Amino acid sequence: MCASFLLVAPVTSNSQWTQWRGTERNGSIPGDALKGEWLPNAVMLWQQVVGNGLSGPIVSGDRIWVHSRKAGREVVSSLALNSGKIIWSRSYNAPFKQDPTAAIAGLGPFSTPALAGGRLFTFSVNAVLSCWDAQSGTLLWRKEYSSDFDPSYPIFGMSISPLVWEDRCFVHFGSSGREALDEKGAIIALRASDGNEIWRWAGDGPALGASPVLAVIKNDWQLIFKTENNIVGLHPRTGKELWRIPFKVSMDNTIVTPLIIGDKLLTSDYEMGFCAWHIQSDGNSWSAQEIWKNRSLSLSTSSPVVVGDQVFGFTHFRKGQLFGIDPGDGKIVWRGEARWGEWAPTPLISCGDNLLAFKEDGTLVVAKVSRDGLLSQRRYRLGNYPMWGHPAIAGNCIITRDGNRLVAWRIMKETERTRVDLQ
Repeated sequence: MCASFLLVAPVTSNSQWTQWRGTERNGSIPGDALKGEWLPNAVMLWQQVVGNGLSGPIVSGDRIWVHSRKAGREVVSSLALNSGKIIWSRSYNAPFKQDPTAAIAGLGPFSTPALAGGRLFTFSVNAVLSCWDAQSGTLLWRKEYSSDFDPSYPIFGMSISPLVWEDRCFVHFGSSGREALDEKGAIIALRASDGNEIWRWAGDGPALGASPVLAVIKNDWQLIFKTENNIVGLHPRTGKELWRIPFKVSMDNTIVTPLIIGDKLLTSDYEMGFCAWHIQSDGNSWSAQEIWKNRSLSLSTSSPVVVGDQVFGFTHFRKGQLFGIDPGDGKIVWRGEARWGEWAPTPLISCGDNLLAFKEDGTLVVAKVSRDGLLSQRRYRLGNYPMWGHPAIAGNCIITRDGNRLVAWRIMKETERTRVDLQ
């Protein structure tokens, strides 16, 4: 349900947030993406009921896409960025029974869609990959691997977000987090145009929730996946394994998306400490050599970002705490206030020398970064608890998700306002 009219500022038409954690998949946006002065209070531009779920919205140009759940069906919708009006919406059955230990997370969907080449890729809570025409909502193809892996998704539901590169979509099917079952799975590359399988790596089952990333290391592409028991580097064109790091997380809580800085891999997970490896080659083979490990910090459900010369993260220690570390040696530069929320996803976004930190109660903290810590610029209330879905930066707007709502906010001063009817 939307307000009948609001003061809405024009949204830039080159808005891009096309996949999990943004276009570069690292939680960063250009320093000039949010222009102007910070408003004293956030302005709601529009709100729209889209259904439940923790999947983050994505944005391209003047459109938003969001993946949700209504009753027993998953719903994929496209909205107008300037008004929140639903342009098209498609639904399908997605039966799923959540494990009682994760009842608070709900029934999904959890995976954030990916947009590439005019196609929208969504991954259902029960591991059905769908490819849609992004403009019209036409279903182009659909794939699921329940005949190969039973079940074909982790115990708490599929949370891994698909990654699209060139002509292929990378996903990880299979079971994990179920000790009584023979857990197995495969990383699979599917042709983006028709869904046909190109290659598969069947070395391990999927991580509980960690999404893959791509990186150029020594002038060649690498596809980096966390699995249930490892971190692996694969060649994205062939699926050839290049290197492997044993990485078994307590209670299978492998959730944090890896961060790549040059030829270094940085990551963490529940009670694992914060680690860095050097991805290197001797000309004939690749390897991953540990550089440092900081055992006093561990991440749980929040992925790190780079701001300036620091890496920022949110540890589940001390009931939840922001921190900055030096990526060169892993030493702590500063620690923030404790008790932010021990299990909160706490999305972090890097924008120039600013850090945007989203708390689960709907608060956004905008802070300037230095070696001395964070200098808070503004605190905005952008919604209600629980705000666990990752927000999207859409030109000069922020799109948030709480409960069953999608909301567009303005937090920067603008010189023009136009009154728009949103009925």
